[in-house]
Amino acid sequence: MASKSIWLKDSLGTEYKSLKENIDTDLLIIGGGITGVSILYELRNQNQKICLVDANKIGHGVTSKSTAKINYLQGIVYSKIKNFVGIISAQKYYESQIEAILHIKDIILKEHISCDFEKVSSFLYANEKKLKELKKEYQLLKKWKANVSFHKNYILAKDTYVFHPLKYIEGLISVCLKKKNISIYENTKITTIKKVDSVFLCECGEFRITAQKVVLACHYPFELFPFFLPVRTYIEKSYIMAFPTEYDKKETFITTYPDIVSKRYYHDSQRIYEIILSGSHAICNQLNERKNFSLFLDHHPEYLWSNEDIMTSDAMPFIGEIQTNLYLATGFNTWGMTNGVLSGMILKDLLVNRENIYAPYFDPKRKFTIAQLKQYPLNILMNAKGMLQNKIWKKKKWYKNVSFFHENGKSLATVTEDGVKYTVLTTCPHLGCTLVFNEIEKTWDCPCHASRFDIQGNWIKGPSKKSITYSVSKDK
Repeated sequence: MASKSIWLKDSLGTEYKSLKENIDTDLLIIGGGITGVSILYELRNQNQKICLVDANKIGHGVTSKSTAKINYLQGIVYSKIKNFVGIISAQKYYESQIEAILHIKDIILKEHISCDFEKVSSFLYANEKKLKELKKEYQLLKKWKANVSFHKNYILAKDTYVFHPLKYIEGLISVCLKKKNISIYENTKITTIKKVDSVFLCECGEFRITAQKVVLACHYPFELFPFFLPVRTYIEKSYIMAFPTEYDKKETFITTYPDIVSKRYYHDSQRIYEIILSGSHAICNQLNERKNFSLFLDHHPEYLWSNEDIMTSDAMPFIGEIQTNLYLATGFNTWGMTNGVLSGMILKDLLVNRENIYAPYFDPKRKFTIAQLKQYPLNILMNAKGMLQNKIWKKKKWYKNVSFFHENGKSLATVTEDGVKYTVLTTCPHLGCTLVFNEIEKTWDCPCHASRFDIQGNWIKGPSKKSITYSVSKDK
C-alpha cells in the first residue's frame, strides 16, 4: 500500500527550477495547484511579466489529493447558500459551477490536453432523514433549468465529468511556457510579504521577488490577516483510498451530510480503480489518525491518503481583492476543481479591470449576514478546540512508537520508524497548536490550521512558515 494519492502515480513529474536570484515581476501568483495554474493560464496573453511560485512541487499539494470530480451536484449546497445569503447568491454559485465546467471542457478541447477527461453520470443520494432536504435541492436545480431528474432517494445529472488533475494542470503549464513573459519556480517558499510604497516585497529565503500585484492561490494563506480565516472558516479533513476493481462505471456519486461518501472510477492504461472518499470531520476532532484510516484498511487499497479543505461560513468561496493589488482565492468547500478554474476566470477580469458578474458574490470582503454571524462563534470554538485539547491531552494512548518529553524548555517528541529515531518540536510555529503524529502518512499534522511536517520535521504545507526540526542533546 502506498500512503500517497493515486494521481502522483501517473503525473509526468516535470521539474521546474527553484528561485536563485532576486527578480521583479508585474504579477506574482503564490501557489502552483489548479487555482494558481488556472490564473496563470487565463492571464498568459497579457503584456506583463507573470511569475508563479510553489513552496513544494507544482501540483503536488491539495490538487493532487482531490477525487477530481468536475461536478455541480455538490451535496445540499444550494439550499445551504440560500439559507445563509439568499437565493440569488445560490443561483449565482450554481451558474458559476456550470460555467467553470464548460470552461474546463473548452480548454481541454482547444489545447488538446490529454488528461483522462470523460463524461459521467452523477448521483446525489440521501437517506430518509435527509430526503426532504434533497427534494428542496432538486426544486432549486429545476427552477434554474438544470439537467437533472429526481428518483426515489437521489438526484441524477448526466452532464458531469471526471479527469486526472495533474495531467490537466501540466497541460495548462505547457501552453503557458510558450510565452516569454511567464516564469515558474517550485521549491520556492514565500515567507514574508511586505508592501512598501506601491510594490510588494516577497521574501523567499535569501532571495526576493518584487511584484506590482500578488495573488494568494495557496490553500491556507500564510500572510496577512492571521485571524481572518479562522473566524470565517473551519478545516475539514477527509480520507481517500483507491483500489483495483473490475468495473469501469461511467458514474460518480456522493451522499449528503453528515456521513459523506464520495465515489468515482479511474482507469489508466492497465487497471481500473475505484476511488472512495469518506470519514470527513472537522480537523480539530478525531485526532487518532490510525483509527481514522482503519476504516479503509479492510479494502486493501493500493493508495491511501488524506486531504484538508477550507469550509466557509456561507458555503461560498473567497475569490477577489482583499486590499489594493492583493488578491485571494481559497475556501472552496471541497470543490476545488471547478472553483480553482473559476478563480482564474474571475481574477483575470479583476486584474485587467473588467467587470465579472460573479465577483461581488465571492468577494472576500462581502458583508456578513445574521446566519453567518451565528456560525462565527462555532468556527472560533472549533479552531480553539484543536489547540486546547491537545495542550491538555498530550500523551495519546494510541501511539505505538511515539514518546513525548521536554528539553531546554521545549516540548518534543521522538518517533521510532524502522529502527531510526526522529525527534521534532511538537508545537506548531504558526499559532502554537500541539501537533499530532499521523502514523499512516508519517507526518506531523496541526489540528488547528492544517500545517504539515514530515517525520523529520521539515515543513510540507500550511500557514506555518517554519519547520519543527530539532537536534537532541548528546546525553539524551
